[in-house]
Amino acid sequence: MLCAYVCLEKLIAPLEVGDTEQLSPTRTELGSLVRLVNEEMSRRIDAADSATRAMRAALATPEAV
Repeated sequence: MLCAYVCLEKLIAPLEVGDTEQLSPTRTELGSLVRLVNEEMSRRIDAADSATRAMRAALATPEAV
């Protein structure tokens, strides 16, 4: 998490205006950021899938009269 945060920080705001060396995130920092994004996307896809399955089940069940 810390590596991902540092990566974002480097991409958004370098320490000094002309400081290009601090701007370049490391491969580890970028990997951490991508991993967090992938985990969040997976979590959201799973939530959408669960909601879709629940809706299909509700629509397939005949209403009690």
